[in-house]
Amino acid sequence: MSVVNVGLVLLSAVSHSLWNILTQTSRNSRFFSGLKGIWIIFLSIPFLTYYGFSKIPDPIWMFALVSGAIHGIYIYCLSRAYQESDISYVYPIARSAPVFVPVFAFLFLGEIINSLNALGVFLILISIYLLHFDGHLVQGVKNLLSALKDKDLRWAFFTLGAVVSYSIFDKFAMNEFFYLAPETSFGNGIVFFFLEASFCFIFYNIQLFLSHPFKEVQLVWQAEWVKGLLGAFATLGSYGLICVVFQHEQVGVVVALRQTSVLMVVGWGCFRLGESFGRERISAALITIIGVACASWQSN
Repeated sequence: MSVVNVGLVLLSAVSHSLWNILTQTSRNSRFFSGLKGIWIIFLSIPFLTYYGFSKIPDPIWMFALVSGAIHGIYIYCLSRAYQESDISYVYPIARSAPVFVPVFAFLFLGEIINSLNALGVFLILISIYLLHFDGHLVQGVKNLLSALKDKDLRWAFFTLGAVVSYSIFDKFAMNEFFYLAPETSFGNGIVFFFLEASFCFIFYNIQLFLSHPFKEVQLVWQAEWVKGLLGAFATLGSYGLICVVFQHEQVGVVVALRQTSVLMVVGWGCFRLGESFGRERISAALITIIGVACASWQSN
């Protein structure tokens, strides 16, 4: 990967960790997600108007609609997974996408990553598991394998499937967008993000208001509207930049590098709560740095 694209992915990871922190600290994370989505829809209107709706190729509208539906399914499956299962099982399952994305990228997109990049992907995944299982990596992996037999964890695996699906589909969509408009790759990424996110959160908010009283949602929205706007910008930085990079880099490596947001969230937690980084967290940080270097290495 180029230095610029590595920087964009890492900036995306920072933004990803920010909106996760904002969501986690909200009075109601589900209501907050709906509020963030409303702000994204509002922000998309002036940007897409400035860009020009007529300049958006017709196929991109359909790609964005499908992508929005997949992202909506992802949000729904993740919320169901957290309702029915413990986070200690759900989180690492949902974060296992870097294992499967390169496989499906090879099958559907013909992408082949070199051995050093593959090592980087593996190291980043190890660092995530090391953080999550507090250093008990072997026992943690055994727990994940036993989870395959647990019917209550089906939503966690549906979430994983949705992450892999939207990663592969969005990479395909951005390849097509770049082919149709190669001179505006940065704008392409932001446009596609706004389109798919708008469709996604239209679906999400319809479901939200069908499930919860308007007054209940309104109270949270009134109290956290500024926080929701910040979350919208953070989400734009999080996935809008990924859509930009998808046009130039392999999806398996991009998805792996983006997982560094986990380390950033853990670092924030240590800073806020005054916890010690500890041997496991320091080890995970060092492994992540090595993994990022390997995953971003360009062979001549």
